[in-house]
Amino acid sequence: MDILDKELAAEAKNDRKDGGSPETKDPNKPEYVYRRQIVWFNTIGFLVLHLGALYGLYLFLTSSMVLTMLWTLLVAGSSAFSVTMGAHRLYTHRTFKCNDWVKALLVFGQTVAGQNCLYVWIRDHRLHHKYSDTVADPHNASRGFFFSHIGWLMVRKHPEVIEKGKKIDMTDIEMDPYVMFQKKYYKILFTILAMLMPMVVPFVFWQETLWNGFFVCFLFRLITVLNLTWLVNSAAHLYGNKPFTNDIMPVENVYVSMFGLGEGWHNYHHSFPWDYRASEFGQYFNLTTMLIDFFEEMGWVWDKKYATPAMVRSRVTKRGDGTHCKYGLTQMKDGGESPELVVEDDETYEELFWLEERSAKTAERVVEAQMG
Repeated sequence: MDILDKELAAEAKNDRKDGGSPETKDPNKPEYVYRRQIVWFNTIGFLVLHLGALYGLYLFLTSSMVLTMLWTLLVAGSSAFSVTMGAHRLYTHRTFKCNDWVKALLVFGQTVAGQNCLYVWIRDHRLHHKYSDTVADPHNASRGFFFSHIGWLMVRKHPEVIEKGKKIDMTDIEMDPYVMFQKKYYKILFTILAMLMPMVVPFVFWQETLWNGFFVCFLFRLITVLNLTWLVNSAAHLYGNKPFTNDIMPVENVYVSMFGLGEGWHNYHHSFPWDYRASEFGQYFNLTTMLIDFFEEMGWVWDKKYATPAMVRSRVTKRGDGTHCKYGLTQMKDGGESPELVVEDDETYEELFWLEERSAKTAERVVEAQMG
């Protein structure tokens, strides 16, 4: 029985690496060998877009009006928040609930971000979490930084990505009128909201040139936000520590969190994907969490999901790599045996889980929002 158990475990492990399941494999069928196929239209297109964005950066620093610079930063920031708060934490993971106008605003901003329609974005991200860093992951980080950052958009999808993507449950998304409206008219909406609006507003209201509007407000802004988003798929899977789950690739990366509005605490996020904070403490380099909390105080957001301190400690002590700030491994047992977990005294640690003591005023606003 021990031999059989070992064989079954080995098969399951190999199957996870392949992104498949034992039921879908045909023992009589020769093993499929994936050959990467470059999509030259996409490859050349991204090259041109990035060169245009670099020129846009030059114009941003040398010839753009101050109002144009502020407008570009405003559009970039608001669209990025719509991706992190809307596409990611609300729609993909359902970590909180909100009223209809917040949904409409987030869908609007995600369209301005120009990161494909929400339906595709959500499907691919759910697929990424279900088959993280296997061949069924659209941006499989085990294939290196470049592939997980942008290379996955320059090649044909692996057959497992296509096959498994068809099985992702999207029924909740298909019932959302805002997402489905965007999906139906995405090309028109992208042209108007992501391209024309950012460049026309400066031209009309403060006589900025359309040339600067196109290269600065559209290309430079679009490519910058895209690359910051892509860093979550690449750097946050490769460079950092794993205090919560050691046997997965996602890591904690403070720099991605700083520039990615709090999305870089990725080891935590993959350990607790349903936590609206996407990080243990929430407020630490996590502007998206701050925005969600502000919306909750206004009564526009409610039913936030988050992991309790007990859940975090259990995960850290059982599966972490020993680098957690409180529950990390700090010493070895006598004789050089396995490390012993030592919980350091920290009176302020539990206070950081401020979510457990939400004010009565906030709770009243949430009730009023639900009733009204």
